[in-house]
Amino acid sequence: MKKKWKWLLGLCFMLTACSGKSLALPEVLGGKRETVTFSDSLYRPDQEFEKISCDVREGCYAVDSEMEAGLLIGNLVRSGQREAAIVADEDLDLDKIFIYALALSPSTFEAQYTQRRMMNGTRRTIFTVTMEDEQQLQRNRVQARRIVEENVSAEMDQTETIRVLHDWLVLHTQYDEEAVALNEEERRQSLAFRASGVFERGKATCSGYMEAMDLLLEAAGIGSIRVFSNTMDHAWNLVSLDGEMRYLDATFDDPVPDQPGRVMYDFFLIEPDTLKQRGKYEFDPATPTTISQTEYEAFFNYCLR
Repeated sequence: MKKKWKWLLGLCFMLTACSGKSLALPEVLGGKRETVTFSDSLYRPDQEFEKISCDVREGCYAVDSEMEAGLLIGNLVRSGQREAAIVADEDLDLDKIFIYALALSPSTFEAQYTQRRMMNGTRRTIFTVTMEDEQQLQRNRVQARRIVEENVSAEMDQTETIRVLHDWLVLHTQYDEEAVALNEEERRQSLAFRASGVFERGKATCSGYMEAMDLLLEAAGIGSIRVFSNTMDHAWNLVSLDGEMRYLDATFDDPVPDQPGRVMYDFFLIEPDTLKQRGKYEFDPATPTTISQTEYEAFFNYCLR
């Protein structure tokens, strides 16, 4: 997997962020205020967001932290919205917001943003987020729902459900060793780095396994967040098992070279302390542009507990 995961081309998701300690929301935005929730979401469905009427068609949302902004954007993306704005009284780390939002997104996206200093000293930031083709994403979701319907029964508990989906993914996918050698431009065109590699070709890299696992869990009504490590060039899932935090890495549970019919469970629903003890995983440090293991787990607790 490449060190930057912001690849895919498609439709634009515009998001405007205004930050600065002197920002006065009523003076800048004015207008009607209302409370919005994402009651159908797997991610903090009771969270109330303050929505304020503004010059952005879909409205502006007031947020207080990077995690709240990431949760908001993740829920907006999963629900299909492609334009919104966020405002904050405090300076927020835009790179952190991006990574948190990416952890909840149903598909990898590419983000660019520009900043402009305003007369009152605040900064106006415009995000341009490019999602995977909407039709392709919907095809993947249809595939995920079909797989869940065919393999999961109402009698299964969450552990059994996750195991069935994990096994389906490993048994129907080969790790694409050739794709790892592609250059950056070739990777942009390759399905191996997306869930489509699993659902359409049966071959993928770790990011494809991770995205497909996320969509399968979503279809089964189980929350998870996507974990990235630039240090490892790797991606995997952090899953909610009856509200408890467990790591799942279907890539490492799939033998290479491929062994048809064989599924491993070395990295299936691992507790955080066990993951640390094994020493195989190396998370990024906590910096303005990367998320550490502690931060990922704090975000999990924020969104899924």
